[in-house]
Amino acid sequence: MIFLKSLTFIVWNVILGCILLFMLKWLLFNRKARYIFGIRIPLTPGFLVAKRDWLFDKVRDLVQDYLDQAANPYYKDGYLSKWIKQIRHFIWDKTDFVDGWFFIPVKFKLVIRDKIADAFTAVVEKFLRKTVPRIVEHLQIEHQIDEFDIQLSVDFFYSYFKKYVYKPLLIGFAALNLVIGIMNMIWFLIIV
Repeated sequence: MIFLKSLTFIVWNVILGCILLFMLKWLLFNRKARYIFGIRIPLTPGFLVAKRDWLFDKVRDLVQDYLDQAANPYYKDGYLSKWIKQIRHFIWDKTDFVDGWFFIPVKFKLVIRDKIADAFTAVVEKFLRKTVPRIVEHLQIEHQIDEFDIQLSVDFFYSYFKKYVYKPLLIGFAALNLVIGIMNMIWFLIIV
């Protein structure tokens, strides 16, 4: 009878290892939020599901935000206006060689520096506000994001996880826990 009790160590250890792997799979690939007594279980939906959705939503928001800022040149609080201001300051700083020109009044030197900075800023602003949105439209970036969203679905990741991670880990954990269960069984038989 004691020998039969000791065999339960093997069964319980293998079951424990399989449950741990099942919990890992559930925490990564659980597709919807789960609730117990009306309280949402933390880490549901699964980590990979939530982060994948967050990433594609973030990319869509970034592209749309850029297109909105590019379409509105009077919007001065966005990052696009800040980039243009930084470029203007950079060009202004790099045109300090004009100060070294002799026989030109200081007022004309400032006008020359302003004109150079304004010219480069206008080129950059036209590129950022007109050319880049045309490229986005021509390459259909928004549609490609949607296509990647479909192609890189949770099922895609789950199939590779199941094939290359879950099955080998399941076999490895079962073997490891079988050995641990046999060792526990032997220790139990020695102690009893």
